[in-house]
Amino acid sequence: MKKIIQIFILLLISVSLLNCASFSTKDFKNDYTTIDNKNLDSFNGKFTFSPIKKFDKKNQHSNIENSKKYINSYNYITNESLKFEDIDSIINGLVNYHIELKISNNTQLNVELFRNNYSIKKQQIMGELKKEGMFYLDNKYLKCTGIPYLFGGCNNNKRRIAISKNNNLIINEAVDNTGAFLFLFWAGPSYNGIYEFKRLD
Repeated sequence: MKKIIQIFILLLISVSLLNCASFSTKDFKNDYTTIDNKNLDSFNGKFTFSPIKKFDKKNQHSNIENSKKYINSYNYITNESLKFEDIDSIINGLVNYHIELKISNNTQLNVELFRNNYSIKKQQIMGELKKEGMFYLDNKYLKCTGIPYLFGGCNNNKRRIAISKNNNLIINEAVDNTGAFLFLFWAGPSYNGIYEFKRLD
Protein backbone atom coordinates (compact mmCIF):
# COMPACT_ATOMS: atom_id res chain seq x y z
CA MET A 1 0.00 0.00 0.00
CA LYS A 2 2.86 2.33 0.86
CA LYS A 3 4.43 1.76 -2.57
CA ILE A 4 1.12 2.53 -4.29
CA ILE A 5 0.89 5.83 -2.41
CA GLN A 6 4.47 6.69 -3.36
CA ILE A 7 3.77 5.95 -7.02
CA PHE A 8 0.64 8.10 -6.88
CA ILE A 9 2.60 11.00 -5.38
CA LEU A 10 5.24 10.66 -8.10
CA LEU A 11 2.50 10.76 -10.73
CA LEU A 12 1.09 13.96 -9.26
CA ILE A 13 4.55 15.53 -9.28
CA SER A 14 4.99 14.42 -12.89
CA VAL A 15 1.71 16.08 -13.85
CA SER A 16 2.73 19.37 -12.27
CA LEU A 17 6.26 19.39 -13.69
CA LEU A 18 5.95 17.79 -17.12
CA ASN A 19 2.53 18.90 -18.21
CA CYS A 20 2.85 22.64 -18.50
CA ALA A 21 1.70 25.02 -21.21
CA SER A 22 4.36 27.56 -22.15
CA PHE A 23 3.89 31.13 -23.33
CA SER A 24 5.71 32.43 -26.40
CA THR A 25 6.08 36.03 -27.56
CA LYS A 26 7.70 35.27 -30.94
CA ASP A 27 4.58 36.19 -32.91
CA PHE A 28 3.94 39.54 -31.19
CA LYS A 29 7.11 40.57 -29.33
CA ASN A 30 7.33 43.85 -31.28
CA ASP A 31 3.62 44.61 -31.11
CA TYR A 32 2.88 45.24 -27.43
CA THR A 33 3.62 47.99 -24.92
CA THR A 34 5.35 47.27 -21.62
CA ILE A 35 2.98 48.01 -18.74
CA ASP A 36 4.18 48.77 -15.21
CA ASN A 37 2.58 50.16 -12.06
CA LYS A 38 2.77 53.70 -13.44
CA ASN A 39 0.58 53.01 -16.49
CA LEU A 40 -1.41 50.06 -15.11
CA ASP A 41 -4.69 51.78 -15.98
CA SER A 42 -3.86 51.22 -19.68
CA PHE A 43 -5.72 47.92 -19.29
CA ASN A 44 -8.93 49.78 -18.42
CA GLY A 45 -11.46 50.29 -21.16
CA LYS A 46 -14.04 48.79 -23.50
CA PHE A 47 -12.98 46.30 -26.14
CA THR A 48 -14.65 44.48 -29.00
CA PHE A 49 -16.18 41.05 -28.57
CA SER A 50 -14.72 39.68 -31.81
CA PRO A 51 -11.00 39.77 -32.68
CA ILE A 52 -9.66 42.09 -35.35
CA LYS A 53 -6.34 40.30 -35.81
CA LYS A 54 -4.65 36.96 -35.22
CA PHE A 55 -0.89 36.93 -34.59
CA ASP A 56 0.43 33.92 -36.49
CA LYS A 57 3.63 34.29 -38.50
CA LYS A 58 3.38 30.73 -39.83
CA ASN A 59 -0.04 31.46 -41.34
CA GLN A 60 0.05 35.18 -42.04
CA HIS A 61 -2.90 34.97 -44.40
CA SER A 62 -5.20 33.08 -42.01
CA ASN A 63 -8.80 34.28 -42.27
CA ILE A 64 -9.76 36.25 -39.15
CA GLU A 65 -13.44 35.98 -40.13
CA ASN A 66 -13.36 32.24 -39.44
CA SER A 67 -11.91 32.87 -35.97
CA LYS A 68 -14.84 35.12 -35.05
CA LYS A 69 -17.14 32.10 -34.94
CA TYR A 70 -15.35 30.52 -31.99
CA ILE A 71 -13.06 33.21 -30.49
CA ASN A 72 -14.43 36.07 -28.39
CA SER A 73 -12.83 38.33 -25.83
CA TYR A 74 -15.00 37.30 -22.88
CA ASN A 75 -14.56 33.55 -23.15
CA TYR A 76 -10.92 33.93 -24.11
CA ILE A 77 -10.00 36.09 -21.14
CA THR A 78 -12.13 34.33 -18.50
CA ASN A 79 -11.53 30.74 -19.66
CA GLU A 80 -15.28 30.16 -19.61
CA SER A 81 -17.32 28.37 -22.27
CA LEU A 82 -20.38 30.55 -22.57
CA LYS A 83 -22.48 29.65 -25.61
CA PHE A 84 -23.79 32.46 -27.76
CA GLU A 85 -26.66 31.16 -29.86
CA ASP A 86 -26.87 34.46 -31.74
CA ILE A 87 -23.27 34.23 -33.01
CA ASP A 88 -24.30 34.88 -36.65
CA SER A 89 -26.14 38.04 -35.56
CA ILE A 90 -23.05 39.11 -33.62
CA ILE A 91 -20.76 38.62 -36.62
CA ASN A 92 -23.19 40.46 -38.89
CA GLY A 93 -23.49 43.36 -36.44
CA LEU A 94 -27.17 42.85 -35.64
CA VAL A 95 -26.43 42.21 -31.96
CA ASN A 96 -23.63 44.05 -30.19
CA TYR A 97 -21.46 42.54 -27.46
CA HIS A 98 -18.39 44.06 -25.88
CA ILE A 99 -16.31 43.68 -22.73
CA GLU A 100 -15.09 46.25 -20.23
CA LEU A 101 -11.92 45.80 -18.19
CA LYS A 102 -11.13 47.57 -14.93
CA ILE A 103 -7.90 46.74 -13.17
CA SER A 104 -7.99 47.51 -9.45
CA ASN A 105 -4.31 46.89 -8.73
CA ASN A 106 -1.47 44.74 -10.03
CA THR A 107 -3.18 41.55 -8.83
CA GLN A 108 -6.89 42.09 -9.57
CA LEU A 109 -8.82 42.47 -12.85
CA ASN A 110 -12.57 43.02 -13.25
CA VAL A 111 -14.21 41.79 -16.47
CA GLU A 112 -17.75 42.72 -17.50
CA LEU A 113 -19.73 41.52 -20.53
CA PHE A 114 -22.31 43.78 -22.23
CA ARG A 115 -25.05 42.95 -24.74
CA ASN A 116 -26.40 46.00 -26.57
CA ASN A 117 -24.84 48.16 -23.81
CA TYR A 118 -26.59 46.26 -20.98
CA SER A 119 -24.39 44.42 -18.48
CA ILE A 120 -25.18 40.70 -18.47
CA LYS A 121 -22.22 39.10 -16.69
CA LYS A 122 -19.22 40.12 -14.64
CA GLN A 123 -16.44 38.50 -12.69
CA GLN A 124 -13.20 39.27 -10.91
CA ILE A 125 -9.99 37.49 -11.86
CA MET A 126 -6.85 37.50 -9.76
CA GLY A 127 -3.49 37.64 -11.48
CA GLU A 128 -0.04 39.19 -11.51
CA LEU A 129 1.62 41.97 -13.46
CA LYS A 130 5.02 40.61 -14.47
CA LYS A 131 8.23 42.38 -15.40
CA GLU A 132 7.83 42.00 -19.17
CA GLY A 133 4.74 44.19 -18.90
CA MET A 134 1.91 41.66 -19.25
CA PHE A 135 -0.82 40.69 -16.78
CA TYR A 136 -0.90 36.94 -16.10
CA LEU A 137 -4.38 35.68 -15.25
CA ASP A 138 -4.78 33.23 -12.40
CA ASN A 139 -7.45 31.09 -14.06
CA LYS A 140 -5.38 28.20 -15.33
CA TYR A 141 -7.14 25.04 -16.49
CA LEU A 142 -5.96 21.47 -15.94
CA LYS A 143 -7.94 18.34 -16.74
CA CYS A 144 -6.57 14.81 -16.69
CA THR A 145 -8.23 11.64 -17.93
CA GLY A 146 -7.44 8.07 -16.91
CA ILE A 147 -4.25 7.69 -14.89
CA PRO A 148 -1.83 10.35 -16.15
CA TYR A 149 1.39 8.95 -17.61
CA LEU A 150 0.15 5.37 -17.23
CA PHE A 151 -3.11 5.19 -19.18
CA GLY A 152 -4.25 8.68 -19.96
CA GLY A 153 -3.26 12.27 -20.48
CA CYS A 154 -3.73 15.86 -19.47
CA ASN A 155 -4.91 19.09 -21.04
CA ASN A 156 -3.99 22.44 -19.58
CA ASN A 157 -4.08 26.08 -20.60
CA LYS A 158 -3.35 29.52 -19.22
CA ARG A 159 -3.58 33.09 -20.47
CA ARG A 160 -2.15 36.58 -20.16
CA ILE A 161 -3.12 39.99 -21.52
CA ALA A 162 -1.16 42.88 -22.99
CA ILE A 163 -1.78 46.25 -24.61
CA SER A 164 -0.78 46.64 -28.24
CA LYS A 165 1.21 49.61 -29.51
CA ASN A 166 -1.98 50.97 -31.06
CA ASN A 167 -3.69 50.74 -27.64
CA ASN A 168 -5.79 47.63 -28.29
CA LEU A 169 -6.09 44.50 -26.14
CA ILE A 170 -3.98 41.41 -26.83
CA ILE A 171 -4.97 38.08 -25.28
CA ASN A 172 -2.45 35.24 -25.37
CA GLU A 173 -3.52 31.68 -24.50
CA ALA A 174 -1.01 28.83 -24.14
CA VAL A 175 -2.35 25.29 -24.54
CA ASP A 176 -0.66 21.95 -23.92
CA ASN A 177 -1.96 18.40 -24.44
CA THR A 178 0.12 15.41 -23.38
CA GLY A 179 -0.72 11.72 -23.16
CA ALA A 180 1.06 8.49 -22.29
CA PHE A 181 0.74 4.72 -22.19
CA LEU A 182 2.92 3.04 -19.57
CA PHE A 183 5.19 6.12 -19.46
CA LEU A 184 5.57 6.20 -23.26
CA PHE A 185 4.75 9.83 -23.92
CA TRP A 186 3.23 11.51 -26.95
CA ALA A 187 2.45 15.16 -27.55
CA GLY A 188 -0.96 16.33 -28.61
CA PRO A 189 -1.70 19.78 -30.03
CA SER A 190 0.28 22.39 -28.09
CA TYR A 191 0.14 25.98 -29.27
CA ASN A 192 -0.14 29.68 -28.46
CA GLY A 193 -3.24 31.52 -29.63
CA ILE A 194 -2.80 35.30 -29.80
CA TYR A 195 -5.61 37.67 -30.78
CA GLU A 196 -6.05 41.44 -30.83
CA PHE A 197 -9.33 43.13 -29.84
CA LYS A 198 -10.05 46.74 -30.77
CA ARG A 199 -10.41 49.40 -28.06
CA LEU A 200 -13.80 51.12 -28.20
CA ASP A 201 -13.07 54.16 -26.02
